[in-house]
Amino acid sequence: MMTHDPFDIWATERLGRLKYQWYQGHSWAKLPLGLIYVADVIAPNLTRNLLRVEQHEFAHILAMLQSTDRALPDSAFVHRMSDMRNQGGWGLPFKWYSMNGIYPETTPYITNTPYVMEALTQIPHTSDARPLAETLFNDSWSFLNALKVKHKDATHLALSYAPVDEPHIVVNANSYSAYAYALHHRHGLPENRDEAEENATKLCRWVVDQQYDDGRWYYLAERGPWDMIDGFHSCFVVRNLRKTAELVPTVAPLVEPSIEKGWNYIRRKIYHQKSGLCRRYAEVSRADPFKFDLYDQAEYLGLLLDFGEFEEAELFAQTVRQRFCNGADWYCRIDRLGRRWGRNFLRWGIVQFWVHEARLNHHLSQKAN
Repeated sequence: MMTHDPFDIWATERLGRLKYQWYQGHSWAKLPLGLIYVADVIAPNLTRNLLRVEQHEFAHILAMLQSTDRALPDSAFVHRMSDMRNQGGWGLPFKWYSMNGIYPETTPYITNTPYVMEALTQIPHTSDARPLAETLFNDSWSFLNALKVKHKDATHLALSYAPVDEPHIVVNANSYSAYAYALHHRHGLPENRDEAEENATKLCRWVVDQQYDDGRWYYLAERGPWDMIDGFHSCFVVRNLRKTAELVPTVAPLVEPSIEKGWNYIRRKIYHQKSGLCRRYAEVSRADPFKFDLYDQAEYLGLLLDFGEFEEAELFAQTVRQRFCNGADWYCRIDRLGRRWGRNFLRWGIVQFWVHEARLNHHLSQKAN
C-alpha cells in the first residue's frame, strides 16, 4: 500500500539536511525552508509531484491493517515483514532528519517495531506462516537489546529511539520499549521472559517518573526549545502503559495511577469540547498553521474504546469522519483556514483511525446482536 507522507518531502538529501541545519540553530536555513514549507502547506500533493517525491510502503502500517478487512493473507504479510526488516526491527522507508539526528532509511525504530511484533503474535498457530512469524518475532529481541542505554539504575531504565547514539531521551519511545519487552515476556523465548519482565518494569517506572502531577508528559525528558505536549504522543504513553500492564500483571500497581492521571489530562487539555475534536498541542513553542490533526483524533478514539466510553466514541468517530473525510478521500490535517490537508497520506492518522473505527464497529455489531 504505497502512500505519500507528511515527512517524505524532508527525506530528500538537500531538504533534509537543510531542515537539520535549522534544528542545529543555523538561522540562514530559515528562508529556503520557509518557502518549501509554505508550498507544502498550500499544496502538499502538488508540491510532492513537482519535487518528484516517491510514495512509500510502511511496515507498521501494514501490520496495523492486519486487524482490519484490508489485511494481507498471513503468508504474504509475514514474508513482506521479513523483506522490510532491518537489524531485527522495522522503521521508515526513507531517511529521517530530526532534532535527535539523521537516521538512514535502514534504521529500525522502537515506535514502529512493536506494531509488527504484535501482528506477528496474532498469526494463528495453524497457519503455514506461523513458523516464520515466530522467527521474526524472536529475532526482535536482538533489536531491543541493541537500543542504547540512556539512563539506568537499580530500578529505572531508559533507552534510545533507535540503535544509534542520540542526544535526547524521548518519553513515548520508552513506553513503546516497555510494551515491546512485555510482548517478549508473554510470547517470547522462555529464556528471555524474566529479563523482559524486569526491563518492562524498569522502563515503566522511568516513564511514570517523567509524568508531572497534573498528568502531562512532555515529548522529551530534558526540557528544551523544541519540546512540546501533543495529543497522539500523550495517547501513546497511556496506551502502551495499559498494554504493558495487561501482559505483565506485576506492573499494574505501578502504572495504574499514572494511566488515570494521563487520561484525565488528555480529556482536560487535549480534547476540545466546543469543536468536538482534539487539539494539536497542549503546549508548543512554535507557530503551527494546522488546527487539527487526524493522528490525534485516531489515538483519542482508541483510548475512548480502551476505557469503555463506547457511546462517546461513536459520536466522536462521526464527528471525525465529517471533518476529515470527503467521499473516498481522507485527509490527515485541517489548517487554520479550515482547509483539509494531506489527501490519503495513510501513515499519518488515516490507517490508525480505520483500525480503531473497525474496533468500534465490531463492538456496535456485537451489541446489536
